[in-house]
Amino acid sequence: MQVPTQIADAVVTMPMTAGSFWARDAKGGIPALFADRRVHYAFQTRVAIRAACDVLGLQAGDEVLAPAYNCGSELDPLVHAGLKVRLYPVDADLLVAPERIEPLITNRTKAVYVIHYFGMLQPDLAAVRSLCDRHGLRMIEDCALSLLSGKAPAEGYTGDVSVFCFHKFAPVLQGGALVVNAPDLKVGNPFPRPAPGKPVVKTLARAGLANVLGPSRSQRMLRRLRGQRHEEAPCGAQPGALEDMPRHYYFDPGLCGRGISAFAARSLQAFSASGMIAARQRNWRRYCQHLNGMQGIRMLLPELGPHSCPLTMPVVVDERDHVARELQARGIGATPWWAGFSRNLDWMGQDGAMALKDTVLSLPLHQFLGDEHVDYIMSVLQGLIRDR
Repeated sequence: MQVPTQIADAVVTMPMTAGSFWARDAKGGIPALFADRRVHYAFQTRVAIRAACDVLGLQAGDEVLAPAYNCGSELDPLVHAGLKVRLYPVDADLLVAPERIEPLITNRTKAVYVIHYFGMLQPDLAAVRSLCDRHGLRMIEDCALSLLSGKAPAEGYTGDVSVFCFHKFAPVLQGGALVVNAPDLKVGNPFPRPAPGKPVVKTLARAGLANVLGPSRSQRMLRRLRGQRHEEAPCGAQPGALEDMPRHYYFDPGLCGRGISAFAARSLQAFSASGMIAARQRNWRRYCQHLNGMQGIRMLLPELGPHSCPLTMPVVVDERDHVARELQARGIGATPWWAGFSRNLDWMGQDGAMALKDTVLSLPLHQFLGDEHVDYIMSVLQGLIRDR
C-alpha cells in the first residue's frame, strides 16, 4: 500500500516542533491541570518517583508492594532508594484489587504502589486507599499513563503522592511531575538541580533533524549511525533466564534532584488538554471499528471507561515481537509494550503479568493522527496477521 509521506511521518512519533516553544494555549495548557495543587516539576517521571521515596520518609529496607504488571523503569527508583519491592498479582483484567494486596502486607510494608494502565483509571482505588489507611501505609499513585483522564484531569488525588509523565502525551522534552496530596507531608524543593545539559541537547538535536528530514527519514538515519535497524532491544538473557529490560530503563542516579528543563516547561503551555483528549478518544473509536471481530488479535481493553483518555491502543497478538518489528520497519510507532523483565524484581508466581509483558502490542493513537493514519496502521497490521 503506497502511503503519502505525511501519513508515514505522522505515525512514527509525535512531532516536536519549534512552534510549541512559542505557542500558548488559551486555557494555560497542561500546567493549568495542576492549578491549586502542590506540584513539583522534575526532569523526568523516574526522578519524581525517586523524590517521592524521600518525601514519604521511606527508609532503606522498607517494603513497598507494587503491581506485577509493570515496565520496570518506574520501580527501579524505589530499588535505588534501598527499598524492597514486592510484587502483587495483576492479571489480564489490569485491576489493582485490595484482596490481592492485603495478604502480602507485613510489618515491614510501608507503602503500596498503584498504576493506572493505558489511561484507564483503576476503579477500586478508593478501596485500596481504605486498605492503606487501615494498615498505616502510604500510597504512591502512578499517573504516568493517565495524565488526561478523570472528571478533572489530571486525576491523581487519592495517593499520598502522585506522579505524572508529559512526553507520553505531548511532544515535549521529557518532563514529569510530583504532586503531594497528603496534608501532613511537608515538602521543600525536591528538584533543586537544573536539568542535565547533555540529554537536553541530544533530544533537541534529534527534534531538529526530524523537522528537517521528516521523522521517518531521521529515524532511519539515526539507526544507521548507531548500527541498529530498529529501536533498542532488551538486553540478552542466558538460556532459561528472563529477558532483561532495556538498559536505559534502569534508573540513572545522576538524575536525582534534577528539575524540568526550560524547553519542556515552556512547551507544556502550548497544548490544549481538551483537544488532545477529544482526538485520542476519536482515534480509539476508529481502532475499535477495525478491531471488533478481527481474527488473530484481541483488544486488551475493549471499552473506553468513563472520563478516560487513552494513551495508546493495547492489543494482544501472537508473535508480538515479530509483529512490532514489522510495523516499525514500515514506519509505524508500534511498541512491544513493556518487553523485558527488571533483574531487580522477583517474578516468581506472576504468570498473569508475565504473559501480558510477552504479548501486549501498543498501537499509536496520539492527537496528531487522524482516520487516515489509523486506517493505514490497521491495513498493515491486518496484512501481517493474514500472512503469518
